[in-house]
Amino acid sequence: MLVKVTASDTLGRLTVLEGRMGPGEPGPLPHVHEGHDETFVLVEGRLRFRVGDGFHSAVAGETVFAGRRLAHGFGNPFDEPARYVAILTPSGYEDYFAEVAEHVARTGTAPSRTLTQELMARHRTVLAPHLPDPGSVPS
Repeated sequence: MLVKVTASDTLGRLTVLEGRMGPGEPGPLPHVHEGHDETFVLVEGRLRFRVGDGFHSAVAGETVFAGRRLAHGFGNPFDEPARYVAILTPSGYEDYFAEVAEHVARTGTAPSRTLTQELMARHRTVLAPHLPDPGSVPS
């Protein structure tokens, strides 16, 4: 995840991130943010989103909104890479990604599910129980 616009750039109003997902990449498990909204703009490829009770396959040029307190997740079950921009309002959650990156740099491995949940909790986010992974749902 590449941070394009930081909290300090916007006085905490928003953060802009750029993400890439390879073919078949599952993406984050469905989760709920208490402290911010997320808007995803697909730049290239396709992604499969779960927002609330619905699934949507978004293509380049489309925008998907996931408001705070609404369970959501996304993945790339398709055979081509995808690139997207994520806008977080307000700022702050980019610190979660920095903590994950620090863990990976230190250990050479992705955080365990338990550690992921601990890091998410520090940033007012929880995994959504009993929701299928959108990256594994056929379009």
